[in-house]
Amino acid sequence: MIPSALPSLSPLRAAWLYSRAALLLWIAVLSPRAAEAASPDKQPNVLLFLVDDMGWMDTTVYGSEYYETPNMERLAKQSLRFTQAYTANPLCSPTRASIMTGKYPARLQFTTAAGHQPPVIPFVPYPKKVSPNKPTIQPATRRFLDPSEYTLAEALKDAGYATAHIGKWHLGLNPEHWPEAQGFEVSFHGAPDPGPPSYLSPYPFKAGTVTDGPDGEYITDRVTDEAIKFIEAHAKEDGPFYLNLWHYGVHGPWGYKQEYLDYFQKKTDPTGRQTRPIMAAMLKSIDDSLGRLLDKLEELGIADDTIILFSSDNGGNTHSELGPDRQVPTNNAPLRKGKSWLYEGGIRVPLMIRWPGITQPDTATGALVSSIDFYPTLLEMTGNQPKPDQVIDGISLVPVLKGGELEREAVFNFTPHGGPTKPPGVTVHRGDWKLIRWFETSVHFPEKYELYNLANDLSETHNLATEKPELVKELDALIDGFLKDTAALVPKENPNYKPLPDDGMERWSPKFCQAEVKDGILVITPENDRAFVGKTGLSMPKRTLNFRIRVRHPGGGKLGLAWRFDSEETFDRANQLEVAMENTDGWQTVAFDLEPEKPLFHIRLRVPGEGITEIDWVDVGWVARPGQPGHPDVWKSSVWTFGTDL
Repeated sequence: MIPSALPSLSPLRAAWLYSRAALLLWIAVLSPRAAEAASPDKQPNVLLFLVDDMGWMDTTVYGSEYYETPNMERLAKQSLRFTQAYTANPLCSPTRASIMTGKYPARLQFTTAAGHQPPVIPFVPYPKKVSPNKPTIQPATRRFLDPSEYTLAEALKDAGYATAHIGKWHLGLNPEHWPEAQGFEVSFHGAPDPGPPSYLSPYPFKAGTVTDGPDGEYITDRVTDEAIKFIEAHAKEDGPFYLNLWHYGVHGPWGYKQEYLDYFQKKTDPTGRQTRPIMAAMLKSIDDSLGRLLDKLEELGIADDTIILFSSDNGGNTHSELGPDRQVPTNNAPLRKGKSWLYEGGIRVPLMIRWPGITQPDTATGALVSSIDFYPTLLEMTGNQPKPDQVIDGISLVPVLKGGELEREAVFNFTPHGGPTKPPGVTVHRGDWKLIRWFETSVHFPEKYELYNLANDLSETHNLATEKPELVKELDALIDGFLKDTAALVPKENPNYKPLPDDGMERWSPKFCQAEVKDGILVITPENDRAFVGKTGLSMPKRTLNFRIRVRHPGGGKLGLAWRFDSEETFDRANQLEVAMENTDGWQTVAFDLEPEKPLFHIRLRVPGEGITEIDWVDVGWVARPGQPGHPDVWKSSVWTFGTDL
């Protein structure tokens, strides 16, 4: 009779496990040494170590000369290192969903980082209407991993694994979508969780299983402590364990240890690329965590029985701004752009896999791989198989882990959300070639297709699409096949589209004046002393706002700022400020600081009634996450540059 503890296994596999267990028990009774000798045959433990927002160049293993990651180097010497590893999406939630299911996010309809938002049930694929100035109707995204998916945790749990998820989840806000509902027996996570509300205890999560530690405890250390507790609790058991250690670092709000920050503030990068001490300090703590786990596995005598998969959920963040100097968190050079982009900086990530006794230590491969491959790879590495009718987009990497070749035609990346300055798009990567198809074009992205030979142009600087039309056609057909196979929700043409004038005005409207853009400069010629330019349809937060305006007006005079809220029909005289401009022929930057009672909806810039006023750019910024011990101020802003980039 097959034991009832194995109901979800196939009868053949259950019978095999039952007979094998009986045999091992008989051997153990007769000879403890013989039973000890049989232990290498047991299923290996699995540690999936995922860093948040860690770019391809954010470790010495891949070439950084500023960050210090000795434990990542230590792991690399024991592992096979992948140089062409990609996430299935340039943002965290979709990539995490791909890891747990082996499916492309397009198939899951989970295509942006919405795992911390309230679920929308029933799911509505497209909005009923959009603004007429938008060329496409972009699809919605699911906000949780559907419980009907047979996750990696459920597959390994059914195979006898003890399972735990510790750290960031970001695959569902409510309890019915938490790790506990997706096959994890042990969990330590908080919600909402795009990033931790604080890196220092007390941790103000609104829900979840995170408990506070001593005041000032660093969350990277805490999740490591919890991971070690789980490993210690299961190291001596007969059955194997599967541990997701998904770090909150190095995501915003970018908390750090002060002693590490002090150290890196004194250090310079000889390449001049990475000069971000906040990121360096956070990566040092992640590296410490990895080192502690490697030490613990060796101390417990289970290092040779444990598979380690180390990676990141997307490329390094190059769009947020930190502190008073408003630095971006990291630099992905030589890769182009970063997190949220379909260029290499947004999707190419570090990946190391250690499979003791199988992978050749301290080796590298250029095999083309994706986060969708983790699921089938770990199943095969642990001696398990997917269900017969299970749809999996990924392929097992076991052949390359054993030193062979990987049979794969291409990998894809898809994000149907965006706008004029970062359009929605889809990519195919085959061999050395990568094709990007944008679903929208604009003055910033005038070409529908971008084709790059990554072997010769890793930085994606030379678009070869017009030079190789046949190759574009061939690769574009692969994209069509991918979109059809996954039933991807793609942007649709907006039938009510009315494009804005391509005048570079950034939707600023003149009143009592003439205004035009010349060589990236807004030139305003007043008709009387009431002249202004206005901008409406805004949604500035209710927070201290810092307006900075680079302006030129020979002879000086006053520049005025007025504002109103959406609930108001007219401009209140109380809601306006003036600042005196210097009497100079050169450029100057003037500033307005205001604390609105409500989110701003409409602003006006009033210019002097005589002489020409020129505006180079307007920048309004605010502190999105106020600082606290161990946290820099995180700066958000909107910048209008009149047809040019700062």
